[in-house]
Amino acid sequence: MKMKKQEEKKNVSLIRNIFNKCKYSYQGLAYCFKNESSFLVEALSACFIIILGIIFDIEFLEWVISFGSLALITIIELINTAIEATVDMVTQEYNEYAKIAKDCGSAATGIMTVLAIIVNLIIFVPYVLKLILSIF
Repeated sequence: MKMKKQEEKKNVSLIRNIFNKCKYSYQGLAYCFKNESSFLVEALSACFIIILGIIFDIEFLEWVISFGSLALITIIELINTAIEATVDMVTQEYNEYAKIAKDCGSAATGIMTVLAIIVNLIIFVPYVLKLILSIF
């Protein structure tokens, strides 16, 4: 009987732990939406890509690649925000190492954004050209 109660406590603890992790993740996303303008631009871009994907009825692999590139931007933006918050917590004064940390995080986001644009152009330009050519 005692073994069963211990097992139930472990299950409740596990569920609570999972719930807390989801809650903290949501709080991080909410923070970025409220405080990072580029995060909103990325979300709107994702909506635009979804609409284009539906309109052009893109292939499954194209969906995966397109969403993968958008997901990577989002992940890098979240990490960049964490880096900036950590640096700001450590020092508010100008520090060359703080600048390097922030600039490198920003560069990672910028590079991934350019790559995502290229990837999505490779996917969608042929569909757009085909549509244009079918009109003429």
